[in-house]
Amino acid sequence: MKLRAIAALAVTLALAFSSPAKAENVDADFVALATISYAVLQKCSSSYEFIDGGARRAADRMGADFETYAPATMNAIFVIMDMEYDRTKLIPSVTQRVRSHLEELLVEIKKGDRFFCKKYGAVMVNIGFMRKIN
Repeated sequence: MKLRAIAALAVTLALAFSSPAKAENVDADFVALATISYAVLQKCSSSYEFIDGGARRAADRMGADFETYAPATMNAIFVIMDMEYDRTKLIPSVTQRVRSHLEELLVEIKKGDRFFCKKYGAVMVNIGFMRKIN
C-alpha cells in the first residue's frame, strides 16, 4: 500500500475510532503506521514524541494484534537498519512490508524534513501514537 494511502488511512482511522469500522487488513495498516512512527521519531524528534501506550491504544481501537505486530515491526526495522534485533520476533511478510514502507518514506523525506515532519507528524498525532512537543 502506498504511503500516501496510509497517511489518508490514518486520518480516516482516527475519525472512525469512535464507531465500528470494517477493516480487512488492520494488522497490515498497523505495521504501516508503526513504520511511519519510527521515521517520524528519527527525523522529527525535536517536534514529536511518543505517547506512553499510544501505539497499543491505537492498535486496540483499530482491532490490530499489537502483541504480534508491534514487536515484528520494530525488529524488522532493526534488522533493516543493521541494528541488534530479536530474530524470534520477525515475521517475513512484515519485514517485507516494512522494507517497502521505509523505501517509500525515504522518497518523502527527500522532499525535506520540514515537509515530512509536518505531514507525517500530524498523522501520528491524529491517531494517538505521538504528541507535538513544540
